[in-house]
Amino acid sequence: MQVYGLNGVNYLDCSDGSLRIAVERDVLDLLSICGEHETDRVLLDWDCLDPAFFDLKTGLAGTVLLKLSMYRVKAALVMPDEKIGIGKFRDFMLETNRGNQFRIFNEREAAVEWLTRL
Repeated sequence: MQVYGLNGVNYLDCSDGSLRIAVERDVLDLLSICGEHETDRVLLDWDCLDPAFFDLKTGLAGTVLLKLSMYRVKAALVMPDEKIGIGKFRDFMLETNRGNQFRIFNEREAAVEWLTRL
């Protein structure tokens, strides 16, 4: 994980493979790391999330988003279009992308731009 800054905003980049979110404790660890680096913004890569995140029946996606929201951490997830798929997760993506707390992008540059917008 690395902290980067753009437009006067720091964000934690978790795309290096050192983070895996599979249970609630992992999200709490991520929030702790954000606190250590004094940032409230996180860039996630799709493969740092356990497959359970994408199966909405497990509740992991809801847990992750709830914790991020409770601690006011803004997060951008980068994943290729072919991984988004169809059905419930795609509906979930469309709904979350309406908000300003968590969004899913297919391009890293767009995710960083949104994440660092004041």
